[in-house]
Amino acid sequence: MISLTPLIERLADKPAGFEKQWFRAVDGGAAYALINLEALPLPAAWVIHSNDKSRHVGERAEDTTNIFDVVICIENARRHKINEIDDELLGYRLAVKNLLLGWEIEPDVRPIVFNGGRVLQYREKQVFWAESYSFDAVITNYLPDPPPFESVDYTGDKL
Repeated sequence: MISLTPLIERLADKPAGFEKQWFRAVDGGAAYALINLEALPLPAAWVIHSNDKSRHVGERAEDTTNIFDVVICIENARRHKINEIDDELLGYRLAVKNLLLGWEIEPDVRPIVFNGGRVLQYREKQVFWAESYSFDAVITNYLPDPPPFESVDYTGDKL
């Protein structure tokens, strides 16, 4: 398993050339579960583990597909142009995609790929959208099994 903290850190900094206000808050899945809709600093984003798939490839080695969502939330308020909110959301989606697509979260991890997006909720004051991404990695940092049990005799040095 691989920590998604580097993704949160990557999304925290506003990309060059992005004209709108960048995310005021970027956090993980546990923080998403605790959001207060009345005091939510918008725009905001959360990186959330979605699914892990694993294939055994040898002793203490797994070929994993790590799937995660980036949930984007922007303010839903009356604007002056047709479709302005959806176009603003599209701008954030594209900026996130440009930051993540092809990036390697760690050395020897295959680049991130985009898997599509979906609406989570259009509310009176907020729009929530989830983008799905994944990356593959061979994990080999599992600890070896302990030696087999042989007896109850203590054979170490006495204190």
